[in-house]
Amino acid sequence: METKILVLNLGSTSSKIAINFDNQCVFYENLKHDMALTSLPLSEQEGKRLEEIHARIRTEGYDLHHFDGIACRGGLVKPIEGGVYHVTKEMVADLSSFKYGSHASNLSAMTGYTLGNMYGVPVYTLDPPVTDEFIPISRVTGIKGVARKSVYHALNQKAVARMYAKSVNRPYDEINVIVAHMGGGTTVGAHLKGKVVDVNDGLLGEGPMSPERAGSVPNDALYQYGFERQMSPKDFNHFLSRKTGFISLCGSNDVESICREMDQNAEYKLAVDSCIYQVSKAIGERSISLKGQVDQIILTGGLAYNTYITDEIKRYVDWIAPVTIYAGEKEMDALATRVYDLFIDHEEAKDYR
Repeated sequence: METKILVLNLGSTSSKIAINFDNQCVFYENLKHDMALTSLPLSEQEGKRLEEIHARIRTEGYDLHHFDGIACRGGLVKPIEGGVYHVTKEMVADLSSFKYGSHASNLSAMTGYTLGNMYGVPVYTLDPPVTDEFIPISRVTGIKGVARKSVYHALNQKAVARMYAKSVNRPYDEINVIVAHMGGGTTVGAHLKGKVVDVNDGLLGEGPMSPERAGSVPNDALYQYGFERQMSPKDFNHFLSRKTGFISLCGSNDVESICREMDQNAEYKLAVDSCIYQVSKAIGERSISLKGQVDQIILTGGLAYNTYITDEIKRYVDWIAPVTIYAGEKEMDALATRVYDLFIDHEEAKDYR
């Protein structure tokens, strides 16, 4: 009998829906939402998004009563170890209160939980962006009471790390890899035998510069910049996570367009080359986290489609370990596959406590 899984990945402007029978995708749609909806506070979007998703599934003729599970993208919950989790009322309460952060990804499990209750189907999530497997020394800063946080592209990072492990017929928890997810924000993680023991905070831009993030900035220059512009913490948060990086340096986050024009624009080329340099330095840092025992370096995310960027990073880092590219993001596949494996292997999902 086929295992039927609904996959939900809700983002800031759209909702990705997939239906998998066994491990094959039989339906996929990136459902674009009207700006009138996506401009509302997230707490006010849930009901309408649920209606649109539900209607689309029924239009395709699928009856969720006959499904085995719903797999949802993880949201901002309290820090938890990676893995597959039951979506419970306790998790939904934390997501819907936005107490750990406000992000559209929170809506995925909230919507899935409602559908699961409607149809009597179990709901799962895995590897949320706050997946925390840090070793103690990764957290410490030079200010007492201020610690580094694990906020990164956990779902895709772990998905491509598992893909690589499978390609060499080794378990994920027996390999050491460095994964650089390069998108609007960039995170570079050290995967030590299945645990991400160090990674930069990709939300506010710690680490490398990216199309929309400033990356690490000299402390004195950063606080002076905010002070001179009388920025509140909320203003500064929005600025660092949405209006810096290539947006600040080039006036755009369109990397392909910037790369096409950089031969005629020295500022564009300097921005791109600096981004490449910073990602490469971060990869070098993570090799220290793994004490030089690196099986593979993996480049993923949207920027990994750009051969200039990946070729230049290779030139910096291939002395550390070989480089594999998994361009784009594998989040929908990862959600479906991990939940499918749960059923096939008769494993039990973790509880959120």
